[in-house]
Amino acid sequence: MSGKARTIANAAGGLIAAFASLCTAELAAAAVRPEAGPVTAVGGAVVDRTPAAVKDFAVRTFGTADKLVLQLGILALLAVFALAVGLLSARHRRIAALLVFAFGALGAWAAVSRPEGLPLDALPSLLGGAAGTGVLLLLTSQRVAGRTPAPKPGTRPSPAAEETDTEPWAGPDATPGNVGSPDSAPARSEAAGSTWEEHLPAAATHERARDSTDPASTHPETPQPRNMHPHGTPTPGPAPAHPDAAGPAHPDPASPWARVPPGAERAGTGGTAQHRTRPPGPPAPLDAAQPSPPPLPAASEPSRTDAPEGTGATDHPDTPDTPAGSTPAGQPPTPHPFNRRAFVLTATTTLAASAGAGLLGRHLNSGRQADAAAARSRITLPSPADPARPVPAGAELRVPGLSPLTTPNRDFYRVDTALVVPRPDPARWRLTLHGLGIAKSLTYTYEDLLRRPLIERDITLTCVSNQVGGPYVGNARWLGVRLADLLREAGVRPPSQGGPADQLVARSVDGMTLGSPVETVLDGRDALLAVGMNGEPLPFDHGFPVRMLVPGLYGYVSACKWLRDLELTTFDAFDAYWVRRDWAREAPIKTQSRIDTPRPFASPKAGRVMVAGVAWAQHRGIARVEVRVDGGPWQDASLAAENGRDTWRQWSWPWQAAPGNHSLEVRATDREGDTQTERRVGTVPDGATGLHSVVVAVT
Repeated sequence: MSGKARTIANAAGGLIAAFASLCTAELAAAAVRPEAGPVTAVGGAVVDRTPAAVKDFAVRTFGTADKLVLQLGILALLAVFALAVGLLSARHRRIAALLVFAFGALGAWAAVSRPEGLPLDALPSLLGGAAGTGVLLLLTSQRVAGRTPAPKPGTRPSPAAEETDTEPWAGPDATPGNVGSPDSAPARSEAAGSTWEEHLPAAATHERARDSTDPASTHPETPQPRNMHPHGTPTPGPAPAHPDAAGPAHPDPASPWARVPPGAERAGTGGTAQHRTRPPGPPAPLDAAQPSPPPLPAASEPSRTDAPEGTGATDHPDTPDTPAGSTPAGQPPTPHPFNRRAFVLTATTTLAASAGAGLLGRHLNSGRQADAAAARSRITLPSPADPARPVPAGAELRVPGLSPLTTPNRDFYRVDTALVVPRPDPARWRLTLHGLGIAKSLTYTYEDLLRRPLIERDITLTCVSNQVGGPYVGNARWLGVRLADLLREAGVRPPSQGGPADQLVARSVDGMTLGSPVETVLDGRDALLAVGMNGEPLPFDHGFPVRMLVPGLYGYVSACKWLRDLELTTFDAFDAYWVRRDWAREAPIKTQSRIDTPRPFASPKAGRVMVAGVAWAQHRGIARVEVRVDGGPWQDASLAAENGRDTWRQWSWPWQAAPGNHSLEVRATDREGDTQTERRVGTVPDGATGLHSVVVAVT
């Protein structure tokens, strides 16, 4: 049971060390910045190195919960790692401790290697690794876990440690710590593949040969102790003479002395070796009447067998004096028993202290988030100098299940790589504009942008990861600074007018980089540096305080959130984040349409069923939407009034549904005459194509 308890304690020690490491790092990250936490840093490094196909699978499978799934996966792997380290600590305590610190060093490397990483970001992971290392060493110490010290070179397993106790036997080399079966020593020698003769030096072997052939060989220096019962009990009376001193070299086989070859006495008693064996055949029975010969003391050490009875002096003269609790020389270390009470007390205290540190870190981070939320709530957006035109009558259809014309902020899709949503302080936020074609770098504050003339526009955003018929598309009313005005004031010209830069690289506070064509940004469309969304300052999830928008381009090349830097460069000189991961450099949004109602596998009643949905082709506009049933002829759907070419457009089609299973398909045609292709293509490298369809069972 002790061994099982020790194994459980080692595994628990690894988990507690990992928990302490994470909590300590959480507290340290509160002092640095939340993005510097080890789970966030390692998760960000994983995202940065994830192939495009895997990233697309994660978004398609888990949706906006992909970040939570990633973090849970990291914690699960950390738990497995902690269990393995804890079990390893039973035999290799220092190696296990080094592995814990190495994991902290990995988090530190991940933190500083990110695009936005700072040297100070390594501190939380390093402190967490150091804390976890200390906790593991504490929980696996001898005082707490009762570890067995590592044996010194040259020692062999102790019979006591092997727990192979048999009937006690006091032979000529018996000591209080070496009482066992007469067969135990030979069995161990045989298990090791050797006999007692193999362990004798040459001189000892020669001495044994001489003793076995010389009847006159005696041991005159042998004292005459009390008789010893074969089971180790002293008996009154003088001890018999040593067999070699009184008789032939081959004593009576029935005597227990027949098992001790002459000349094989223990080292330190005047003999040459400690090993013993017995002759072939069954062992002779131990008769209580037979006396046991005494141990042979060393010549330089007086015998201890003359101690008075009742003193408990049964030590063999060859047993060295050792301090209490220590291990005799040449013997393996004595295992320390598992101290369950000390382990539970230490583990509980460590867990409580770690949890306290983690909760304090969370509290400090939540305080920082509350401060950012308070700063955002104090912002009053100015009225636009160029407001959006009113939504025309008939632009929004009243069909149950149809997506609203304007997507509420809480329902707007979010796809990004930020495991921790940045919350910049608007008072400290700065935007830098620099690069090719700009004589001098320009810097803008948040207040600078709010003081400029603002425009208001309805614009539909689409993520390139959106599958055919997918949810990653939304329409909102945005308020911001016209980006083209800002660039032209800085002297930027499009390549068609001789400008040296063909790419505008936007950088986020979390290190994300997106590249937009300069020609597209300056072609007259309403590209924005947005500060408001649906009548309020940008939500943190959607880029507060400032984000960029370019109608007609997928978000990964135009819609940088948490913007902090704009650089004019060329596509040949720089590849943005997603371009380095096999996505296209330029990505205009493809014409798409979606059926919102009826839902897939719905069971509408037979008769008139309203089929409705949305279609989009930003900056080109939607001219036509068609629907067909079961692969039949295409039928024109009714279009809602257009709210602008940069927004999606609602449509509807009344269907006389007959009972049975049916397949509905939709396709759209933009104002440039391009109709959706039926060819199915995935999202990589520049957006999905194909027709959206749903299957329903009409009852």
